[in-house]
Amino acid sequence: MNIETLLKSIDLIASDFLFLDSQDMNIPTAGKFLNSLEGLTGEAAELGIVPVLDVAKGMNVILECVILDSLADKGKAISTFERGIALLQEIADEYKKTGGYTKEYESYLNQAGAVTGRAIEAQAAAPGAETPSADPPQEEKKPDAEASGQQFLIQDESLLRDFISEGTEYIEEIEVNILNLENNPEDKDYINAIFRPFHSIKGVASFLNLEKIRGLSHNLESLLDKARNGELSVTPQLIDVVLAGADALKGMISSLKEALEGRNDNPLDVDLSDLETRIRNVDKGIEPERSVQKLGEILIEEGAISEEALEEGLKIKASNPDKKIGEALIQKGTVTPKQVSQALRKQAEQASELSTIRVDTRKLDDLIDMVGELVITQTMVQQDISNQENGNKNLTRNIAQLFRIASGLQKVSTSLRMIPIKQTFQRMARLARDVSKNVGKNVVVEMEGEDTELDRNMVDEIYNPLVHMIRNSVDHGLETSEERLQCGKPEKGLIQLKAYHRGGNFVVEISDDGRGLNRDKLLKKALANHVVNNVEGLTDQEIYRLIFLPGFSTAEKVTDVSGRGVGMDVVRQAVEKLRGKIEIESTPGKGTTFIARFPLTMAIIDGMIVKVGKERFILPTTAIRQALRPTREAYNHIMGQGETVNVMGQLMPLVRVYDLFNIEPEKVNPWDAILIVVEGATSSKCLLVDQIIGKAEVVIKSLGDGLKDIDGISGGAIMGDGQIGLIIDPEGLFELSER
Repeated sequence: MNIETLLKSIDLIASDFLFLDSQDMNIPTAGKFLNSLEGLTGEAAELGIVPVLDVAKGMNVILECVILDSLADKGKAISTFERGIALLQEIADEYKKTGGYTKEYESYLNQAGAVTGRAIEAQAAAPGAETPSADPPQEEKKPDAEASGQQFLIQDESLLRDFISEGTEYIEEIEVNILNLENNPEDKDYINAIFRPFHSIKGVASFLNLEKIRGLSHNLESLLDKARNGELSVTPQLIDVVLAGADALKGMISSLKEALEGRNDNPLDVDLSDLETRIRNVDKGIEPERSVQKLGEILIEEGAISEEALEEGLKIKASNPDKKIGEALIQKGTVTPKQVSQALRKQAEQASELSTIRVDTRKLDDLIDMVGELVITQTMVQQDISNQENGNKNLTRNIAQLFRIASGLQKVSTSLRMIPIKQTFQRMARLARDVSKNVGKNVVVEMEGEDTELDRNMVDEIYNPLVHMIRNSVDHGLETSEERLQCGKPEKGLIQLKAYHRGGNFVVEISDDGRGLNRDKLLKKALANHVVNNVEGLTDQEIYRLIFLPGFSTAEKVTDVSGRGVGMDVVRQAVEKLRGKIEIESTPGKGTTFIARFPLTMAIIDGMIVKVGKERFILPTTAIRQALRPTREAYNHIMGQGETVNVMGQLMPLVRVYDLFNIEPEKVNPWDAILIVVEGATSSKCLLVDQIIGKAEVVIKSLGDGLKDIDGISGGAIMGDGQIGLIIDPEGLFELSER
């Protein structure tokens, strides 16, 4: 604990007070401030800062009188409370500078005593003396009806009614947000939205001496505090126990209402021991022992049968052991086949949940590698058998069955590691909102294609470059609300996130509708930094790429968000590490789009095997539009454009693969060879090949560090005869042909 932590706690109280409507304070708000002051006094006690403890005591008395509605002049009391906040800040600042506080503050206690009608004395304790913590231990419970067994006494009816009303709303708020948290377990906003209502319930329940409600709220609040600090994971077990706790609180609050109406003498006579045990187990990370319910138990739980009916069914089953309990109940007419079917489905779901385990991703990687080796070996065996003139028919049939099994195993193992990019996009949307608040801008985030699946390892790798692009778009790309309104744009800026597959690549787009890149400013900065010596002949794309250079930034000043010229350099390095490519499209006054393309480098792809000379290449089938053998008349050589082929009325560039890789071809004339129309991200071209061998699912293998940067090649695959086939990267091949 240090003085900085105490200062932050005081500043939070000051901030909360500043945003009060008309500086008025109702009962729930007073309860929240009581909780905040409890935490603050705990910090001050640990540091031994007695003046803070004394001033906080006076502020506590004011809040208690607000809750009891016993103030003669509420406005004056609130002003005194505000003065207390300022005094706390002064004391903490002085302690930070000098290690002590020598000024007089007893007059504040006298003022607080005057407005509340209570005598408030300063502590006589020496610095470092301990004070009661914000949350007393469970064994030191305050005496109340629930502990003593006496009849529940209503201390303040109006205050209790307010608590019941507010508490019911808080529970509804918790139930909504806990379901949102279940769908987005890493979203800290939802954890905070659940934590705050529990915190408020605890504060007011403590004041009203509702110990069971206070204790349960405190225990649940502690769990959520650990979850938001990263000490606990948001697991289904935690979700279940928080929901169960909310249900218990709802039941107790409902019983309090019955007590007000004279229908319940002891509303808090509830056994919470099982729930408290579950909370402790979640806190300690102990997994609950779960078992699959029996069919009869499920039917009783669903209300389909009574226990007596189940007993009769069990007697029938006992006299006929071969008969199942479901059959016995249907035969007796106690339940319908539909009810038994639904109960069996529920039982199967429970069994499925029990069989779910967590697996290290490295084990998944090893599994996929081994399955890949199995597929390669199976293909080699199949080819060896097919080369035999008098092959064994039974063996051929069995090998075909093995191929089907291996193919299915391959798809299942690969899917284990595929996850949608939705969660990453949601984190980017949250980041955009946080950055926009930091720089004082209004932002709307739209997402498209968030269900597009990508290998988990790739998702982890692209996270950092996406973070830097988002920060850059918000800080540099978007204008302030005032600037946007002057330009005739909507007040809120738009950030769009898109994901899709195209041309054998996974593509992510991040767009903004801001000011766009300033071409002249980029060139001026580049000349000043001696990055370029001559700006003539540079294309827009080459100029825009200057922002990826280390230390290159056009920002007027360095901020917490950007301006050092580091972020976009990180983006470039990360994308190149994944053998991806990034492009920029920008229109002044309309916005900028970053387009990041990543090759399919993970696991397995569907490919078409083609032959060029003696070499075999694999084209991703996702990039192939069609294959054809053109007529002589369809071929053209256009000055300035090179060789083209007329494909269904459209002139497409011709790419001679053998020229790019220096291979001796079998066929040179396009009308003798085969053309594969391959679709890239922005254009389509015709690849000239000698022969199409067939289609196959191939396991992608890395070519190693020495061959990783070959343009137009994204990896390799082991073919059925044990030889290597190179996997073509369409975008890289297009760039190579243009050079």
